[in-house]
Amino acid sequence: MTGTPATPADVDQSPEHFLGLSGAHIVATDTLLATRDNLVDVIDTKAMMCVHGDAGLGKTLSVNASLRDLVPEAVCRVQFRARPTPRDIRHTLFDALAVSGPPPAREISGAGL
Repeated sequence: MTGTPATPADVDQSPEHFLGLSGAHIVATDTLLATRDNLVDVIDTKAMMCVHGDAGLGKTLSVNASLRDLVPEAVCRVQFRARPTPRDIRHTLFDALAVSGPPPAREISGAGL
């Protein structure tokens, strides 16, 4: 998928626009467009992606704006406490995704699979 992402009309109310600037719009920078293109590939292949970099570079805004444009109905936002443990992550995801049954008591090892 190529092209410029649509500018969300509700950027002022979006949680990722932390400054709350009236009339602000997301600018389609090269980084935002690269993030969006990578997310398209990740979504198409049902894969995972890690976005990393120094604080304040726009990682969260780029991912959130792209997902809101690409698949708003498929996004499940969760909030983890600082430095979550694997157990915290399992329980939070099970709750957020409404997975039936209890989360595994411990992480699943690849050994023996």
